[in-house]
Amino acid sequence: MKDNFKKRYLVNIYGIVQGVGFRPFVYNTARKYEIKGWVNNNGGAVTIDITGTAPNIKKFMLTVAKNPPSPAVINKISCISLVYVPYDNFKIRESSDEIATEKFIPPDMGTCEACVRDIMNKKGKRYNYAFTNCTKCGPRYSIIKKLPYDRENTTMEPFKICSSCNEEYHNPEDRRFHAETNCCVECGPSLLLIDNLGKVQEGLDIIDETIKFIKMGKIIAIKGIGGFHLVCSGRNEKAIAELRSRKRRPSKPLAVMMKDINTVREFCEIGEKEEQVLRSRKRPIVILKKKDHMKLPENIAPGQKKLGVMLPYAPLHFLMLEQVDMLIMTSGNISGCPIEYKNKSAFNHLKSAADYFLMHNREIYVPVDDSVVKVFMSKECVIRMGRGYSPSTQHIDIKDNIVSLGSQEKSSVSLSKNSNIYTSQYLGKLENLNCYENYQYVLKHLMKLLDVKPKVWVCDMHPSYTSNGYSKEGIKLRVQHHHAHMVSCMAEHNISEEVIGVIYDGTGFGLDGNIWGGEFFVGDRASFKRVGHFEYINLQGGDAAIKEPWRCAVSYLYHCGCKNNFIKNIDEDKLNMVVQALKSSLNCYKASSIGRFFDCIAALIGVKNFITYDAEAAIALENIVDEAVEGYYKYKIKTEDNIFIIGVKEIIYGVLCDIEDRVNKAVISSKFHNTISKLTCDLVFKLTKIYNISKVVLSGGVFENEHLLKAVYDELSQSGLKVFFNCKIPINDGGISFGQIAAAAAVIKKKSTE
Repeated sequence: MKDNFKKRYLVNIYGIVQGVGFRPFVYNTARKYEIKGWVNNNGGAVTIDITGTAPNIKKFMLTVAKNPPSPAVINKISCISLVYVPYDNFKIRESSDEIATEKFIPPDMGTCEACVRDIMNKKGKRYNYAFTNCTKCGPRYSIIKKLPYDRENTTMEPFKICSSCNEEYHNPEDRRFHAETNCCVECGPSLLLIDNLGKVQEGLDIIDETIKFIKMGKIIAIKGIGGFHLVCSGRNEKAIAELRSRKRRPSKPLAVMMKDINTVREFCEIGEKEEQVLRSRKRPIVILKKKDHMKLPENIAPGQKKLGVMLPYAPLHFLMLEQVDMLIMTSGNISGCPIEYKNKSAFNHLKSAADYFLMHNREIYVPVDDSVVKVFMSKECVIRMGRGYSPSTQHIDIKDNIVSLGSQEKSSVSLSKNSNIYTSQYLGKLENLNCYENYQYVLKHLMKLLDVKPKVWVCDMHPSYTSNGYSKEGIKLRVQHHHAHMVSCMAEHNISEEVIGVIYDGTGFGLDGNIWGGEFFVGDRASFKRVGHFEYINLQGGDAAIKEPWRCAVSYLYHCGCKNNFIKNIDEDKLNMVVQALKSSLNCYKASSIGRFFDCIAALIGVKNFITYDAEAAIALENIVDEAVEGYYKYKIKTEDNIFIIGVKEIIYGVLCDIEDRVNKAVISSKFHNTISKLTCDLVFKLTKIYNISKVVLSGGVFENEHLLKAVYDELSQSGLKVFFNCKIPINDGGISFGQIAAAAAVIKKKSTE
């Protein structure tokens, strides 16, 4: 009798539970277990009022909690008992505008297999329809204007649902039951093909015509889920060269979209985890190792051992790749500018780059570039946060509403509310005005969506960062750049106690006013002590030293008392000019940056004197590493004022000797990498003994170098230390805003207890 007694509970479920088919899933689960009541979207959560017998309610709750729809992520469930009232059935109620205590924004999701079958079904109403979706797939974050996630709150609102789609929407047996973006050719968005003069291509099968142009070697600007891509054939070397010229991207690798996993296997080495990530609903660009016999145009990724590959993720992609097996799909922008996402703006800014435009009339509300990830040591590591991954949500014990403004390069923003940190997509270089305007737009939108009214604003210590001037209201805390890197890793791995932080980076403003980048810290989330670093080098040229590695080489040689005759293919007058500037300290700055040290070596051995994208010289240096080489250069670690200083002179001398002896570049690069990893571990071992700390954090953009990261990780781990590096949060400057907000929260908490 006790089990037959009816009970009633009010359940709130928090997480990514809107826009993922959660309400239909709850509805059908309730019917299965004879549960009565209702479910609705409530702010950013899902609320369920349930009645039934105790055994059935238990079964219902276990199913909901343990087996939600695959795109859903449940962070928390609250359940309170209510006075029993009888319900006649179970319903999906209208959404509530009540402000939820916790909000979660669903990311854009790749097309599911069922929808792919629909667009290939010649007898179905969605045959060849490029906007097919259901509760399990399609655009989300990029089209949401406000929460809760309902059609009228998205850019699908202008498209009035037809009777056939409306019937699917209200049918519990249909997978489009309560699919807010449900549509078909009769009621949904449509495609438009125009040339770069604005002439509409009429009376044609638009997709067939687009593919015809691609096969002819034309470049097409195609509007996708989060913005435009510039697209050409992945097999046409001439078309790829033309795309590079027009986009002003001479050497940075281009992403390739391949037809299916078998095509990927043909050209790339792919493991089980990499295949899993490639085929996931997030559909990121995955960095894969090229096969030695790969017969693709070299200018896709010049001089690279790896290739950025993604599988089709929108219906349009599947339809296009029925006719070709691979496409170059690079961000629809001119290098340095944000991705284009509005039709008129894209046409105006890309008509010199594209021959044709394949557009659609569904508005993109928030631009989101493709995510870039890699699999390292069997772990998925995010390099660039974008479509499918953003905005990310991490549960951190933070009570205050905080907004962090991130870095100047690879910028992002983060917001905290109710013990969650929300981190935006990659927002580009803020020195570009258009990027900064987009940065402001995304930040304002996230603050509105999440209803964040910041008590505290957090920024970098650099006095010239564009983002630092964003807010003039609220308490503004400044977090040192490399401490933010360290804390980003600590917070991701839920570490609060003191750690040893090894932060290898290109540029970051230090506490002493110099540029840091080769740092050893001891500290926690709230504070740190600098216990070691690479010795300061007087670098000449300001930003030019970053873009022209030969300037770094001159600066290092001058520091070591060596001549410039090791630097090739640079005019002697230019070399002498830099030397004279160094002598008078004209336009010079002191730096402990290991990023610039890598640039120096790349220039000395003739790998790169100039770069066209961030870290190009260091990447080129890593690409020629020979894993079989075990040698290393001599080095010295001394102490000054109880701080360990890593000298560079002995390393430089060793490299110069090898150059004079005509040692192979690959051997020199390998020995240099081995030297950096060895001295890193040697200093960490010293610090662990002095401070009795066994946890080590590795972060900063230089640790995108897999050879270096693996060598350091393996050596430290094998000695019994617990070693951590960023995975969910980018290890580069894309993770700075996340680290800033976690550090600020720790500072506030510490002050409140003092």
